[in-house]
Amino acid sequence: MGSRSPTITLTVRIARLRQTVADQLVLGLVTGGFLGPGLIIEKREAQSILFAKAGGVLRRMPDRGELSLSSESSGETVVECRLWCAGMGLRRLIISAAAGALVATLTALAFGWLISWSIPAGFLTALVADLVGRQRDRSQLRHQIKAFIHNTTYLKAI
Repeated sequence: MGSRSPTITLTVRIARLRQTVADQLVLGLVTGGFLGPGLIIEKREAQSILFAKAGGVLRRMPDRGELSLSSESSGETVVECRLWCAGMGLRRLIISAAAGALVATLTALAFGWLISWSIPAGFLTALVADLVGRQRDRSQLRHQIKAFIHNTTYLKAI
């Protein structure tokens, strides 16, 4: 996929046949049920599906990803999802910079803080906002991926 390591790697085990799971995952990518609309399939091989974001720089969606499928001797299918999320970092950067600037401005103007106090307060606010946003984005993506894989395979089993 690329030289950089993925932002998120998630492994899910499913008690279904690999081909059935692969078809369901492709269907979910095409219909927008996997991580929302706007993903396109770049390449599908026997063991993996490569996908990318179609557009929108500031959307809460990974830039690209790979779903790898393998079978275990117990009959379970192992789905490994790797996501590259650099574009999501740009969105978080803009939000956290705006929050930091707001705090620095308000503390200086409204509370009469010195610039030497208000600027570090704004910087710390931006740093905390970025860290919280990163954890929220990662946990939301993990939850979406697990829910989609389990729900589609469960519905197909009925």
